[in-house]
Amino acid sequence: MAESSRPAPPDLTRAEIDEICHPLVQNAAKVRFLQGLGVKVERRPDGSPLVSREHYVKVRGGALAPEVATEGGPVWGVH
Repeated sequence: MAESSRPAPPDLTRAEIDEICHPLVQNAAKVRFLQGLGVKVERRPDGSPLVSREHYVKVRGGALAPEVATEGGPVWGVH
């Protein structure tokens, strides 16, 4: 049976926000992080971030998670 393709919800899901903000756990830290990316953030009654999917895609250019610099930093591990 083929999967039914449901349209994306109008706001980012909690799982998507968690992925974007990983490893942050506290809602206040997630809000600050998202605002630092230039995203307009509202808050749900429980304090968790609420972000419009349309706005996020517009601001971030469609990238779900922010790019992380991998070059120029310290090299951790055994050499």
